[in-house]
Amino acid sequence: MPPARLRASDQDRERVLAVLRAAVEDGRIDLDEFAERSDQVHAARFLGDLPPVTADLLPADRQPIQLTFAPVLALLRTEARSGRWVVPRRQAAFALLGTARIDLTDALLVRDRVRLDASALLGRVEIRVPDGVEVRMRGRSFLGVRFTSTRPSRVPDAPVLEVEGFSIFGSVRVSSPRRRLPWPRRGRGRREVGER
Repeated sequence: MPPARLRASDQDRERVLAVLRAAVEDGRIDLDEFAERSDQVHAARFLGDLPPVTADLLPADRQPIQLTFAPVLALLRTEARSGRWVVPRRQAAFALLGTARIDLTDALLVRDRVRLDASALLGRVEIRVPDGVEVRMRGRSFLGVRFTSTRPSRVPDAPVLEVEGFSIFGSVRVSSPRRRLPWPRRGRGRREVGER
């Protein structure tokens, strides 16, 4: 099924509404247009119904819903794909004297197994995955680095991300969000300075 025909969730609609609210606050659209576009968002049944609502408000790489399958090519610059986007069965990323950033933390994985062809030539490919995704690194390096700092998934039948490709004088790194450690609390029985 094409991504545009996948059912939209309430979270997907809320992402688009947040962009519309910001557009009203800075005067890009008025309240009448906000109401009209909001009705379109609430009536949207499929993911493909949502991108046209904000197409003239943000650049393509900052849209709240992204349905593109184009490769992420970082040629002498930084290119990124993040936010809510549909990850195809096979995605490509390549960095040449640049940085390609791929963030899967809010992405929609429609398959249990996804392959990411990530290669770097004098550049960097940085991949961020949510907890619960099993990462399998393959490929070759020549005076480069390919590694993952993610932990093995404890979830049975977890989705699998296969990272393949090469790195020549470059790096391909996979990481997951850092877990926040709780701050130590002050003991109640402890005396503060000046207390008697």
